[in-house]
Amino acid sequence: MFDAFGLALLLMPMAAALGWYLRSRVRPPEAQPAPNTDYLQGVQYLVNDETDKAMDVFIRLLEVDNDTVETHLALGALFRRRGEVDRALRVHQNLVARPNLDHRYRNRARLELAQDYMKAGVLDRAEGLYLELLEQGMFQDAALSSLVSIYEKERDWERAIDATRRQEKVQGAPEPRRLAQYACEMAEEALWTKDTKTALQWVKRALSDDRDCVRASLLEGKAREASEDIRGAVKAYRRVARQDARFVVETLEPLKRCYESLSQQSEWLAYLREQSDQQTLPAVQVALARESEPAEGVALLASYLSSTPSWTAFNHLLELNQSELPATLAAPLQTLHGALRATLASAPLYACQHCGFSGRAIHWQCPSCRHWASMIPVSDAAKPA
Repeated sequence: MFDAFGLALLLMPMAAALGWYLRSRVRPPEAQPAPNTDYLQGVQYLVNDETDKAMDVFIRLLEVDNDTVETHLALGALFRRRGEVDRALRVHQNLVARPNLDHRYRNRARLELAQDYMKAGVLDRAEGLYLELLEQGMFQDAALSSLVSIYEKERDWERAIDATRRQEKVQGAPEPRRLAQYACEMAEEALWTKDTKTALQWVKRALSDDRDCVRASLLEGKAREASEDIRGAVKAYRRVARQDARFVVETLEPLKRCYESLSQQSEWLAYLREQSDQQTLPAVQVALARESEPAEGVALLASYLSSTPSWTAFNHLLELNQSELPATLAAPLQTLHGALRATLASAPLYACQHCGFSGRAIHWQCPSCRHWASMIPVSDAAKPA
């Protein structure tokens, strides 16, 4: 079914054809122009319910000039929104190829054509058109935004950084979080090739853009561990608690590993007690309970649960109390414990604050809404509100 715009477009050539017919009735035969066979072919397609072919014919017949270009642009955008990218491409390519059009309209057609290529996944051609527009100083904001998207898809982080820097100047608004994430992507690639020196350089750059970038601190800790700078790794991991306390859970395992490597078990316990006093994350309470004597751990979790309901803490409390359960409660509590473990094993560990996407792996760029650094750890077996 055509919408109102498409129907109007089809009716325009039909009206012209009707006008030609009426003129032929009042003009002498020798003055009658020859019938336009393309019009007649288009009408024939309509009669045969071949609307796609009819649309193509009528688009071809609609003359392109500065007065009708808006119609063509609107039509091409309509095709793209409906997923008919091939048709959108033909319309916009036809406009770009017209030397008689005002340069403003041709550049608008270039922008639309670039968006068609983006939709079709032909990123190299889209990139070329956006770069042409930038050279002419046209549609800079839209072109730079699309170029950033292209470079993200291609994982060309250095060019994404350059495009974002240019976009900051055009928009007059800084993008520290996104720039820091691009630097972290470069650090990740350097760590993958065991180039810890380059990784640390990118981490430093990320922190200069966004001093609260948790990811940069985690990567710094990982890089320093890899280069056997354990004290430096501890310093980087501990910084996370000041940047965003919700991510402390990401540092518990590596910090424990580092303190054990330094033979500083007492420092590790002191850190856990400090975090336990400062926040109510169940993961911190569970970690402290595991490092304490069994009776002390049970008391700690029981006290915590009296004020802060948590399936994670309750699950660990059941584990610590397995041998102390009375016979009448052992069987039902074991059944409950098994069901709880299964729930926790499949519950999301991270959720996006922007769109609500959740999963068990952290994505520094949300797979759903494509926002950077919007996913946070879920503190318990339920999504945050």
